[in-house]
Amino acid sequence: IATDGQEALSAIAGGGVPDLVISDIFMPRVDGFALTKRIKEDARTAKVPVILVTSLDSAEDKSRGIQAGADAYIVKSRFDQNNLLETIQQLI
Repeated sequence: IATDGQEALSAIAGGGVPDLVISDIFMPRVDGFALTKRIKEDARTAKVPVILVTSLDSAEDKSRGIQAGADAYIVKSRFDQNNLLETIQQLI
């Protein structure tokens, strides 16, 4: 668990590789797009699935998330816990 993207990167660098990352996009210091990109660029964590859960609903935002390397993009306004759990199950 991390409070922002920089803390998440530090936790990953200092610990084991996580099985999965779920992140918001709006975070201080390192946002979810940058966090995802950095996770996917690192050979040690490139295969770690990343799910972005966000209020950003535009096609441009979704495209940006996928381009950053997100494996799933879930919009908060249509959030369904079962959908999140199914997505996690499919990715790990």
